[in-house]
Amino acid sequence: MPRIAFIPPRRAGPELRRAYMRMRETMGTHGLAIAPQIMQSFSHRPNLLLAAAEGYRYAGWGGRLPRATRELVALLVSRENDCFY
Repeated sequence: MPRIAFIPPRRAGPELRRAYMRMRETMGTHGLAIAPQIMQSFSHRPNLLLAAAEGYRYAGWGGRLPRATRELVALLVSRENDCFY
């Protein structure tokens, strides 16, 4: 099974560091210390990381459903797909 070598925020160069910071702002958090692994999988392509973060924000945090409902749906979809997170 292929693996993607993540570049964590603490080792990010200037462009990726800016992308991580913008990703966290887009997702509604601030700072740089933590980046979800799903987003770190795009660490070699900062522009793609930003597009994925925007899509995640739109799909996961937009709309009128309560957060608990959205998280339950995400959990069920992940479980159905045998996703470990």
